Amino acid sequence: MPGKILIVDDQAGITKVVSLIAGQAGFETRCVTVSDQATEAFIDFKPDVVILDMIMPGKDGIDVLGEILLTGIPTRFILTSGYGDAYLRLAKGVADFHDAGVVRVMQKPFRREALADLLREVTAGLAGVPASAEACGG
Repeated sequence: MPGKILIVDDQAGITKVVSLIAGQAGFETRCVTVSDQATEAFIDFKPDVVILDMIMPGKDGIDVLGEILLTGIPTRFILTSGYGDAYLRLAKGVADFHDAGVVRVMQKPFRREALADLLREVTAGLAGVPASAEACGG
């Protein structure tokens, strides 16, 4: 099985769609729509991958990224934004500076096939865990 994915996005519709796509690809998912809850969910769930929106109310994605990196728990990141790629480049630079490991960026909106391909790329070689196809919020 491919692994576990934490989806952090303030738009519940986005988390549900991403969760469905990931679930259909065999991933176990957990969703967070309030950025202040992301780090606690990360520590509890210990996902292999975090799909993290960069623009959210409260803590933005860079704040959440920094908090997750400070936990010391290894993970991989897919950073997303619908507000242009300048912010994604900045966030990727922050992640690279902190030696965050595997980090990819994806501009929203994205196609189902592109997300599924990116998930396979980012999780290549991970040990499997039981998966759930149940969507977040659904």
